[in-house]
Amino acid sequence: MFLKKGTKAQIVKVTTGISDDTYTEIKSGIQPGDEVISGSYSVISRKLKDGIKVTYDKEGMK
Repeated sequence: MFLKKGTKAQIVKVTTGISDDTYTEIKSGIQPGDEVISGSYSVISRKLKDGIKVTYDKEGMK
């Protein structure tokens, strides 16, 4: 999972709990108020790297 920390993406390890086709419980690894970076699988798995600078535009994060 990636979090937005300042202007950079930071990879964090999380512990998951129960899940279904739509939702996955995150049991540990993030805190209330953390900014989670989400997107399509191709963006998250291929383009997003730990420490990369991230910015917002009108449509979301780049």
